[in-house]
Amino acid sequence: MLKFELYWPVKLVFGPGEFKRAGAEAKLLGKKAFIVTGKSAVQKLGFLEKLLAQLKKEGVEAKTFEKVEPNPRSTTVDEGGKLAKSLGCDFIIALGGGSAMDAAKGIALVAGAPKNASVWDYVFNARNAPVIDFKPLPILMIPTLPATGSESNAIGVITNWELKQKIHIVHPSLFPATSIIDPELTYSLSKEQTAYAGVDIVCHLIEPYLTNLGDVPVKDRLAEDIILKAIKNTLPAMENPANPEYRSLMSFSGTIACSPIRFSGWNGKGYLHWIEHCLSAWTDIQHSEGLACMLVAWLKYMKKYEFFAKRCSLFGEKVFGSKETELHIENWFRTLGVNTRLKNIEGALIGKMADTLMQMYSGGTDAIDLPSGEKMYREDFVNIYEMAAGKSDRGRKTDKNI
Repeated sequence: MLKFELYWPVKLVFGPGEFKRAGAEAKLLGKKAFIVTGKSAVQKLGFLEKLLAQLKKEGVEAKTFEKVEPNPRSTTVDEGGKLAKSLGCDFIIALGGGSAMDAAKGIALVAGAPKNASVWDYVFNARNAPVIDFKPLPILMIPTLPATGSESNAIGVITNWELKQKIHIVHPSLFPATSIIDPELTYSLSKEQTAYAGVDIVCHLIEPYLTNLGDVPVKDRLAEDIILKAIKNTLPAMENPANPEYRSLMSFSGTIACSPIRFSGWNGKGYLHWIEHCLSAWTDIQHSEGLACMLVAWLKYMKKYEFFAKRCSLFGEKVFGSKETELHIENWFRTLGVNTRLKNIEGALIGKMADTLMQMYSGGTDAIDLPSGEKMYREDFVNIYEMAAGKSDRGRKTDKNI
């Protein structure tokens, strides 16, 4: 088993009805809140109004920033961060799904950064490990979607639409101070939103599990159980949206699946997420839908690597009672009704996405290393995108000029 450090300083307040504690928890963090949210959902559902009432009752001032889009843009984050700083806000509240929470981390970073800094100055990739020697504003997270796990980690994913790049900011100072995880805030999600949330939860753990070299009995069993619970629970949650048991299990699974526990004890990485990030950076597809479109193609292609095939068989046996992991995932996707095929993706765009992936994650070389010592080249990622788009698999090539 690998050596690792686990640092998880988030106060988690979990349970149906716990949203009522938002005002009291906010008062512990500061006197003037900057509320980061999307453009309509939390307003229509009355969540924002209820939050503002709680803050007023506790004597906490608040400014709302209702501009966050799916795949939050670096320009939007910069605008929010500079506004929060100019208004003298001393902490951030994120109310919404993964986009609102990721944007909130970027806004907290910009608000605490030196003058005229951009969130893009602090993105982390294979070529750039930025120094953050200042304190971002503290953050209170209130997720309304049980999937992204941003409420439990120190990572925010930001999109630069001009550069067609989507990548993360990551630093211990970006851990939320407090996260209130109230499953009741997810009752209004549609069947489609719930289905894709289940996909997101599974993908957060299945990619580092399958790309780990070797077996890690305790960690493997933990991940298998969380994934199995997500797979079994998603459809009932879709059919019974106000069932507290289904929704609570889904919310808790999402929080744990993308917490710092995710990679601890494993040497696997987020290769599938890298692929999806480059897809959505170019197409603006919703993150979880992008994962659903890429997962089966990725599973089938990666089985060409012996270590991956072995882990895939182990996973299938433990979770499904069968080694055919990709077949069971396909069947699950079918029951959920999620989209599993990239549409209107042609060769030129596939080449651009593969180029972006290599630029961001190869460290300036022509290959990406796997834990086994094997390498993946540009053409490998071209093949995976083509498979997801319904094109034939051209096999594992190593021609770096294709």
